[in-house]
Amino acid sequence: MKKVKYILGGAAIIAILATACSKIGEVPGDTADKPKFTDKSKVLVIVVDGLAGKQVKAVAPPVITQMMAHSTYSYDTKADTVTTDGASLATLYTGVPYAKNEIRDSSLVARSTSGARYAPFLSLIKKTGKRELKAISVTAWEAVNKTLLADAAVKITTKDDDKTVLDSAVNRLQKDSLDLMFVQFNGINKAGKQFGYYSYIPEYAAAINQVDAYIGELLKTINKRPDYQNENWLVIVQSTHGGIDKSYGSDSDAEMNSFSLYYCPDLFRYQIDQPQTIAASIKFNEQNEKTVNAVLNDASMYNIGAPASANQFTVECKIKTPKGSNPTYPAFLSKRASFAVGQVGWAFFQEGNYWQVNLSGTGATKNIQAKGADINDGNWHHLTCVFATKANNVRVCSTYTDGKYNGTNTITEFGNLNSPAPLTIGFIPGSINTPVTVYMSDVRFWADTLPAATIAAFSCTNVLDQHPYLSKLIGWWPMNERKGNVIRNAVPAAAGKDFKVNGVFSWEAMNYVLPCSGNADKQNPPNNTELCYQIAYWLNLELNPDWEIGGRLWLKFF
Repeated sequence: MKKVKYILGGAAIIAILATACSKIGEVPGDTADKPKFTDKSKVLVIVVDGLAGKQVKAVAPPVITQMMAHSTYSYDTKADTVTTDGASLATLYTGVPYAKNEIRDSSLVARSTSGARYAPFLSLIKKTGKRELKAISVTAWEAVNKTLLADAAVKITTKDDDKTVLDSAVNRLQKDSLDLMFVQFNGINKAGKQFGYYSYIPEYAAAINQVDAYIGELLKTINKRPDYQNENWLVIVQSTHGGIDKSYGSDSDAEMNSFSLYYCPDLFRYQIDQPQTIAASIKFNEQNEKTVNAVLNDASMYNIGAPASANQFTVECKIKTPKGSNPTYPAFLSKRASFAVGQVGWAFFQEGNYWQVNLSGTGATKNIQAKGADINDGNWHHLTCVFATKANNVRVCSTYTDGKYNGTNTITEFGNLNSPAPLTIGFIPGSINTPVTVYMSDVRFWADTLPAATIAAFSCTNVLDQHPYLSKLIGWWPMNERKGNVIRNAVPAAAGKDFKVNGVFSWEAMNYVLPCSGNADKQNPPNNTELCYQIAYWLNLELNPDWEIGGRLWLKFF
């Protein structure tokens, strides 16, 4: 057994599981033989309601962050497509999705006899009679102890307060013999419902840090158990679902964004990232009364003004047009009232096989165009336009396609490009021969001129947290909602500057994996249904195939 001390914490040093996990042989794959665990193997499952994985990444709470050095974890874990509280907990505790267990609401009871056959994991283990598993449940939700965790040996229902839940769990960890403990915190979910599920909201971030501190207290308590040196502890932090704005319950990416962490000092750091994909998009097409377009709710935003050293901008987007499309002049991203000559503003548009940027300034009697590259092969492409003001207020417009430079036009004579029209995705009126048909994603607006190397490096990605110009990002619409008619701005300082989609439309599945080199070693992240699989592995419990509890082993010992 390793004699290593692992430390967490900032000003207050938190000693955590040090030698509490015996070294386990390498596990080369999911079908490997299980190690010979003893009855000293134990699991603490910390269930955190409403903790969105991507928001954990942004907040970087100190205890969880330091646990990651010896954890398998993912900011991209997927909750089930039904993300109500009842369905989310049922997914965790039965190991099967809502489509099977049919538990949706707070009754935590299946809607049919077919759903009822997918019993909670603890109940199934108990019915086998093969092991007397001592489990303890500590939660403020009484229905959980009466249904999903009814077969826990000790069931504690506290008042609806995370500190009380913590105190009860600490009390049991100090003195009880046990194999498995479930502790459920709900404070983060309360903050999300009241204020919003975003890291930039102080109350939500504070709630994350508070639960993080409670996790530290639980780890300290384990470390002080009388037989701690001989116990093999796996600590799991598992969230139920994320949220969108102040709500959850459905299947948007934000609502399904969960978080998983499996910690033991003998584990190696293993971060499981979602491959960079375009999961879904909207077909922006047609014109006039049949138009499907998206219009920003604040027309004053994202003007680029007159040539000046302070006015440096870059606009980017990803698009897909039908293979072989050959339209004339349809705008698909613009800040301009119409495509007519002399209408101030700019527009990305398609002309034949290729795309261009069309510009006109205040008082201008003509337009100027900056050519891009061919985009009508039916594939996704990343388009960039840099509006740069150089010495002596000379303004140029440079275009890039898929990170490759196309060309530069001088546009100084067109002066001020401010337009009273809102930023728009899709149709605008004017000189148009064929209406636009385009799918879009990952629209970005930067208050700076991005260098060519940076454009190239971030053209084949929709993950921007390591972007060197991130502080200059003033508008970003990832378009990952997959439902509804609002395309949300992901820049905290621009929260609420959203697009509204107009017309008759639907979100269409794309499932396009971006051909980035960084995607080469990525795999689909864990699902919430896989919690039971990890517990069974650690406690050496046999899963009957008839239970249909699926999953794969995420723990890495090498």
